[in-house]
Formats: sequence, structure tokens, C-alpha cells
Amino acid sequence: MAKIVISALLCLAMFGSMVLCSPECPFPNGRFASGDQCDAYTECLDDVPTAKLCPDGLLFHQRTKATGECTYAPYSTCKERARLQPANGTDECPRQFGFYPNGDETKCGVYRNCAHGVASITKCPEGLAFNEETYQCDWPDLVGSCNAEAFLGFNCPAAEPVDAIAPEVDVGPEGELRYYRHPQTCKKYFVCVNGHPRLYNCGKYLAFNSESKLCDFYNKVPECYALLKEKQRLKAEKQAKF
Repeated sequence: MAKIVISALLCLAMFGSMVLCSPECPFPNGRFASGDQCDAYTECLDDVPTAKLCPDGLLFHQRTKATGECTYAPYSTCKERARLQPANGTDECPRQFGFYPNGDETKCGVYRNCAHGVASITKCPEGLAFNEETYQCDWPDLVGSCNAEAFLGFNCPAAEPVDAIAPEVDVGPEGELRYYRHPQTCKKYFVCVNGHPRLYNCGKYLAFNSESKLCDFYNKVPECYALLKEKQRLKAEKQAKF
């Protein structure tokens, strides 16, 4: 009885007249979250309710009092509505829709984008890993299912004292920061955050300067400049043969 009274009051506030809504329809028309199930909703048309389910893997998000849509998990607000329909997965996808890690903690830069039970493989930008909780590409050390060291192929060296003096350490909002040039290229470098690596890229015409800990012009980084000149010389010799 109380629910019907509340529903009627809501309709009165919305339409300015006594339009009696059913208990399932807070307003005569709209979509409304259902009970404790996050992927279920009620669609009301002229105060006639119809129970509906989102496609498997999508959740219902109540956008306004009378509007809502099925969307991906990070963009929905389920709160206490934790129950879901049984999964209807395939060999490729745990559910019909959604984004899922590939299951290999050493290759966490790719993930499966599932639609209608068919997966397409998507790559994160270089150095980033897929975060299943946020559906975004993130630093690998912030992704629980990713082994940052194995994924990036780099282990942060232990800080060794020099002449019994501890090395200088930068400190940022996330903790201790240490900088290392990529062992295979001057264009890239690692920032070790609390002992875990993150990969950065200087771009095409810059090299990492270990002294300034910034990307710099090649002629300001002697060891990289020498490598660049040697590479240019070899390229010129190869072209001269043709």
C-alpha cells in the first residue's frame, strides 16, 4: 500500500494530476532498475510494466529518474543490485558483451572486445596494460592481473649506495621514482615507481638524457648521438651499394 501511495505521489509531482502508476512504474513511461538484479530493468509504457534483461554482459544504468540504458560495467551504478543473469559465454568470451583480459599476465597489453560472443583483439598503446576494473589502458603495475616486469621485459635495478652514500631519489605523488634508459634504444626509458617499471617514449627525434631525466636533442646526449651518427653512416653505405 505504501509503495502505491509513493508511486502516486511521484506521478502527481511529475504530471500535476492524480495519475495512478503501478508499483513497478514510478512514472507512467520510462525505464527503471529492477530489484536486486543489475542487468534487469522494467520498461513502462502508459503505466504498463514489462520486465526486461540487458544483453548478457551489459548492466542497466539509471541515468535519470525515468531514463536508463544498458551499458558496460564501469559506466553503470549498481550499488546493492549485485545479482546478474547466468552467463551465456562462448569459447572466446566469458559473456556475450564486455572487455576482458587475454589471460596472460606477460601479454597484458592486449584484451578481448566481445560483442555477440565474438572477440576481437585490441591493443593498448605501447607500455600500457588493460585494466578490467576500469575498462581502460593503465600502467601495468596498477593492474592486478599483469606482471609489469615480464610484460615490459625490464626489472628495476636495486638502488646501490655510491661511496656509502645512498643515491638521490625523486619522490612524486605515487612514491619513489628512478629513471633508466631503455637498454635497446635511446628513444625510450623506464620510470621505476616504487620498484616497478613504466615505459615512456621520447618520440622520433629525441633521446633520453640520463642526467636531466628528460627527453633531449640527440646532440645533447653524447652516447646516443654517437649511435645515431653510426646508424646514419651504415644507412648511407647501404644505399650507396644500390
